[in-house]
Amino acid sequence: MTQAQNYLKLESLLHATQARDSSYQAALYLLSTDTELTNAAARYTDSDGIDFSSLKKAALDENERTGQLIDVAHNLFSWNSACTVTPFDLSRLGYPMLDQVCKALYISTGQVEVQIQDRDTPQPRLELDDSSYQQSIQFAKAIERMQAGMSREPDGPELGE
Repeated sequence: MTQAQNYLKLESLLHATQARDSSYQAALYLLSTDTELTNAAARYTDSDGIDFSSLKKAALDENERTGQLIDVAHNLFSWNSACTVTPFDLSRLGYPMLDQVCKALYISTGQVEVQIQDRDTPQPRLELDDSSYQQSIQFAKAIERMQAGMSREPDGPELGE
């Protein structure tokens, strides 16, 4: 199955309001990266949410990287869950996992939104809408230009002239 199909499978287990929440989107994005991980997560996902504690216990036999993805997804989902994944661990994930974790970080803050195109077809497509993130970049650049312009303006007339 594709990531879009995996995502839809997990999303279908939730309430519509949960599926629009950026914390849920970040978790589902990571949990849908692999079909085996999606199938495991589906057993612990329902309208009450995602039972990460049970998912972590069930995934103990999986490889270390899968456990790290679950740990990061849990932390992005609940914000205050203990996360044992260190920056060093993240640096060793490599492509595509590190890329997916970085995208999930932006998803969790609401700067990037998961969108499923053609969701009612046999081949849905997962796309990320980063328009909010692009707007924040443009705003930050405008502020930088404004600050640079203010630092070049003269201080005013010298006293005694």
